[in-house]
Amino acid sequence: MGLTSGAAHLIANFGNEALKQRFIPHMLSGKWGGTMALTEPQSGSSLSDIVTSAKETDNGKYHIKGQKIFISGGDHEAVENFVHLTLARIEGAPAGTKGISLFAVPKFRYDDDGTSVYNDVCAVADFQKMGQRGYSTVHLVYGEKDDCVGYLVGEPNQGLKYMFQMMNGARIDVGMTAASTATAAYYASLQYAKERPQGRKIMNSGKKDVSEGQTLIINHPDVRRMLMLQKAIVEGALSLLLECSKYSDIAHCDVAEAKSNHQLLLEFLTPIAKTYPSEMGRIAINNGLQVLGGYGYCMDFPLQQYLRDIRIMAIYEGTTGIQSLDLLGRKMPMENGKALQLLTTQMTETIKDAKSYENLSAYADILAGKMGEIQKVLTYLMPYAAKGDFENYLADATIFMEMASNIVIGHQWLKMALAAHKALHSDEKVFETSFYESKIQTMKFYFKYELPKTKACLETIMHHDKLTLVDENKELIF
Repeated sequence: MGLTSGAAHLIANFGNEALKQRFIPHMLSGKWGGTMALTEPQSGSSLSDIVTSAKETDNGKYHIKGQKIFISGGDHEAVENFVHLTLARIEGAPAGTKGISLFAVPKFRYDDDGTSVYNDVCAVADFQKMGQRGYSTVHLVYGEKDDCVGYLVGEPNQGLKYMFQMMNGARIDVGMTAASTATAAYYASLQYAKERPQGRKIMNSGKKDVSEGQTLIINHPDVRRMLMLQKAIVEGALSLLLECSKYSDIAHCDVAEAKSNHQLLLEFLTPIAKTYPSEMGRIAINNGLQVLGGYGYCMDFPLQQYLRDIRIMAIYEGTTGIQSLDLLGRKMPMENGKALQLLTTQMTETIKDAKSYENLSAYADILAGKMGEIQKVLTYLMPYAAKGDFENYLADATIFMEMASNIVIGHQWLKMALAAHKALHSDEKVFETSFYESKIQTMKFYFKYELPKTKACLETIMHHDKLTLVDENKELIF
């Protein structure tokens, strides 16, 4: 449903009136489904290598020919028709991404007399994935009988620009799906830890009193560490995703500079909002499974399913590597670094506010130091970009993503702790005292166990050995 909604929204923004009338009512009613068809067998994430072709006909329509793979929800029996939003190259278009156009290609089209006709776009295979049994993922073939008609959406050669609207929305959705899956795993392992007796508490003497009954495993420090890690990850991720959703809403409603600023912040944070829940959510679920021990690996409990289900989130809608290249290569230098400046201003304001409270001041100082680490890394990397050495500049983009994500989530946790502290000292509390105290406690956990990892990222990025770059003068080590 999310893909159908996103596809309809894209047609509403960029399609002509005829396309809007033909497709949107059926899609929003749920009678028709919508997909986004980008990936091809030979190109994967390299969209500049798309070869699906579009040939204009006499009546302004286009004949589409080619293949698309990994099309989520691309064919099933729950709807009457599908509208595949398809990237293709019009004959004679420029090479690379500048020559890509966007087409609406229905499974069944309506001819001029109003009759429904099969449109020669066929699902020839269904990919069987690890986990994820809820919907089909198909391989589409267009124009096998030279009778596939596509309708141009917007202007020629602007397809990738249009598709990014849907892709960015989908990236937020993937992040939310990952965070939701990790949240379900957290509550399942928390419930188990509260019910499962095993072992005894370690006494200060270092001996166990076997005459006492077994203790619940939630009383063991290492189990508590794993549970707190899950809580820190899932609630930090949800906080960031809600913030991105807020920026999306404001960018639609605001005007002038305020609109532009919120759009920039959304653009900057989107790759992080997709990547952090996907990568760290998997670590959270892995810890949840560990809480259950052997039972976590058994079908009797849901953790094994959640671990399988979340794995694809780091691949969906641009892999972690793609998101990392986007963050460091596109979003950091965007508008001369304005997006980073806006985020830095917000973080500085949070730090200033937190420093006015004695029990938060030390954590505010820690976050300020982490902001300095980001600046130190960028100062090291920017000379590479300035002289056109983008291979060196981007070689450790994924490590930079890990570092930046950690700091951004640290900011979210300091904001939550700040709000919780203020609520605790307010006359009117919306939630119980324990709720607010748990937020402050989890912030402290995150700052102790997770934020220190950024220093390792810094050392890795700034290390003098360039081990992953291709050296044509040496043989491959693999």
